[in-house]
Amino acid sequence: MNAQPSNRSAFLDRVADSLGRPRRTDGVQRPAWKHNVHLEQLADRTPEQLVEILKEQCFFIHTQVIESTPDLLQRTLDDLIAGYGGGPVIRSGDPRFMRYGLSFLGDSVWSAQAGRAENIRLAEAANIALVFADYALAESGTVVLESRPDQGRALHFLPSHYIAVIEWERIVPRSTQAMAEMNRRHEAGGSLGSCINLISGPSNSADIEMQLVVGVHGPLRATYVLI
Repeated sequence: MNAQPSNRSAFLDRVADSLGRPRRTDGVQRPAWKHNVHLEQLADRTPEQLVEILKEQCFFIHTQVIESTPDLLQRTLDDLIAGYGGGPVIRSGDPRFMRYGLSFLGDSVWSAQAGRAENIRLAEAANIALVFADYALAESGTVVLESRPDQGRALHFLPSHYIAVIEWERIVPRSTQAMAEMNRRHEAGGSLGSCINLISGPSNSADIEMQLVVGVHGPLRATYVLI
């Protein structure tokens, strides 16, 4: 939620008044943690070991993992798209598509120029969403993607199938490392997305009689392509 400064001040004033103390305006001092399990967990693993952990976890979250290379990426994605029944395909406007020389016949691209309504319409009509992960968390098999003008939230949830390309250097042990990197970027004056999407495979639910159903409220199938 984006609040105007006057609204934010009024809100914080009411909170302080309810707590029976003056409103605090000084900076917040970060605590000195007695234990650092959040930093130590899996931190000693090699990139190769993190990939194996990611692959093992993806088995439990019903997500296919395919290993490819930058040179074979176009062919790998073309085969996946065909296996999912073909288009329509919608992809993010991530510059890495151009960097790797990728192109897809008749695809749509999420873009600020198209406008919110048109982007959502294209995502609803798409059979496949194609994105590059900002980070991948080995511990949980989760891909992390910021919502930006070139990839809105609906891109990840409306198409029937979801393909995320993961570069090896983007694989980190857990959310701790991904959030720390985003925080460093923020403190250096960089921009962050309007929200952070953490996606762990296709949607699933076991709310009804504890029977697991995959693809209830999002993509039916998900594939991670490692390069």
